[in-house]
Amino acid sequence: MTFMADKELRETELLDYLRVYVMIWQKIDFIWGLFITSYIPLFGFLHFYQKQIGLVFALMFLVAIAGFTFVNGQALRQHYDIAVTMSREFRRRNKLFPDINGALLRTAHDGRARMVLFTHGASFAGFVYLMGERVGTDLCQASTGWVCLWQAMSG
Repeated sequence: MTFMADKELRETELLDYLRVYVMIWQKIDFIWGLFITSYIPLFGFLHFYQKQIGLVFALMFLVAIAGFTFVNGQALRQHYDIAVTMSREFRRRNKLFPDINGALLRTAHDGRARMVLFTHGASFAGFVYLMGERVGTDLCQASTGWVCLWQAMSG
C-alpha cells in the first residue's frame, strides 16, 4: 500500500516538475521572441530614416536600446540558470525516471548564458555601427559616417 502511495507521489512530483520546467522554457521562448521582434524594426528604422536622425536623438535612442538589450539579456540568463539548476536537481533526486534523466542530460543547457552574452552583444554592436553610419553621414555629409564622427569628436 505504501509503495503505491510512494509511486503516486513520485509521479505527481514528476508532473509538477515537468509543468514548471515547460513554463520556464515558454518564458525563455517569449523573451527571445521579444528580443528578435524588437531588433528587426530597429534595423529597419535605421535603414529607412537614415537622413533624419539627429545626434541627440541618436544618443538617447542608443541608451534606450542598450538598456533594453541589457534587461532582456539578464532575464534570459536568469531563466537559463533556473532551467539548468532544475535539470540538475531533478536528475540528482529522481533516479526512478532514467529516460527523462537521460534526455535532460543529453540536452544540457550549461553554455546558454554565454550564448546570450554573445548574441545580444553582437546585435547591439551591429545597431551601434549602423547608428554611427547613419548619424555620421547626416552630420558631416561625408561618404563614411564613422570616419566623420571620429573627426568631429577629436576636434
